[in-house]
Amino acid sequence: MRIAESSLMRVLLISLNIEKLPDPVAPLGLAFLSSALKSAGHEVQCLDLCFEEDAEAAVEAAIAFFPPEAIGLSLRNIDNVAYPATVSYLPFYKKVLECCRRHCQAPVFLGGSGFTVMPEAILNYLEADGGIVGEGEETFAEVLEARRKGFPFSNGGFLKRGENGSFRPSCILDLSSLPSPDWDCLNLALYFSRGGMGNLQTKRGCSFSCIYCTYPLIEGKTVRLRSPGKVADEAEELEQRGVAHLFIVDNIFNCPEDHALEVCRELGKRDLALKWSCYVHPSFFSRELAEEMKNAGCTGVEIGTDSGSPIVLGRLKKNFSPDDVRRATRHAHQAGLEVCHSLSLGAPGETKETLQETFRLMEEISPTAVIAMVGLRIFPGTELAQVAKEERVLSPDRDLLQPTFYVAPVMRDQIVDLVLEETEIHPNWIVPGLSIHYSEKLLSKLRRLGVKGPLWEYMKMMRRWGSVKRTPYA
Repeated sequence: MRIAESSLMRVLLISLNIEKLPDPVAPLGLAFLSSALKSAGHEVQCLDLCFEEDAEAAVEAAIAFFPPEAIGLSLRNIDNVAYPATVSYLPFYKKVLECCRRHCQAPVFLGGSGFTVMPEAILNYLEADGGIVGEGEETFAEVLEARRKGFPFSNGGFLKRGENGSFRPSCILDLSSLPSPDWDCLNLALYFSRGGMGNLQTKRGCSFSCIYCTYPLIEGKTVRLRSPGKVADEAEELEQRGVAHLFIVDNIFNCPEDHALEVCRELGKRDLALKWSCYVHPSFFSRELAEEMKNAGCTGVEIGTDSGSPIVLGRLKKNFSPDDVRRATRHAHQAGLEVCHSLSLGAPGETKETLQETFRLMEEISPTAVIAMVGLRIFPGTELAQVAKEERVLSPDRDLLQPTFYVAPVMRDQIVDLVLEETEIHPNWIVPGLSIHYSEKLLSKLRRLGVKGPLWEYMKMMRRWGSVKRTPYA
């Protein structure tokens, strides 16, 4: 294939995510990157491996059709963050990279949120040529330009194999400078036929300090807002492409609350038929916002509650209380929104008594669904990693590329049994690490019945068709 004279380099972007639970997620980051590289003059082709039955054959075919001068591999996650049924994706990523090496000599670069949480370790494990740490739209284009001209790239955000600590994450301060996602590079129709949703982003960055969270590492702590008008334009485009359901991928949609209100009002002006959901923070969820969200097409909210115990919430550095959770849930219910609470059980300070506080709170507020994660995935650079070392839960030489979880020492031997007992009483619980209302088989059944959007919103149907699988750890 001949490169156009105006193009700088031929770039093959590959999305490595093949996880389809709980929903297949269209790679928004790849779509943003493709758009940015095309705007910089590069010729770009994208390969999405999510639905490929033979990933290596797909890679070989893509390289034969479009011989690249550079390859970018996008890593969304490095494992399924589910305990005790943990699955690492890194061996699959390595297999794909080795396939790239066999079929072409182009340099291979890594990027994406999964790469950014442990860039040096992942770069060395996969043996790629380099990686973009943080937001890649500007940095990757600059790396490619430098390579084309034959001089080294020395600015922040780029890490070369063998270099340790010689980078700083890339952060784009002016998000309005970015073009809209290039949805032409992906088969959106296939995602939606399999139950996936469109993705929309209204901001980047997280200013909170939850001790386990990687969002500040991935996007930085500086919150940068996108224009509500541009957000609504992108929602309108997705609807025109046949999308009926959206997920707003912000780490927290409603902070700052006034920006969320503006986005909702702008969406409302467009008179769209889109249904959407998002993550919300309980401290910034007013009755007014809940009603504006409902009027703008929102059907449900997910609240990162983590715990119903003030002690555990304090240890996690969550800046809200159980009363804030009660209030937010009440506002959502009054506005006609479905509600899901995400829990992180076994956190620092967890005891049998604090766990019972969480169970009682969930029973009291009666959400549509509860998604319970047993244990907290430990990532380097987080305060949780330091806590785990101080409590000797984590040895100093532990390789965190392998899925490693914190469970409060006093709870380690009993927490799984206690969670299983709770799911027997309250069938609205989803526990990924114990395969409770969470499996490929259940997903397929529901999708065949025409279920669209977040599965947890269909909890009654899930209870009817799902099954509780007792794991060897129970």
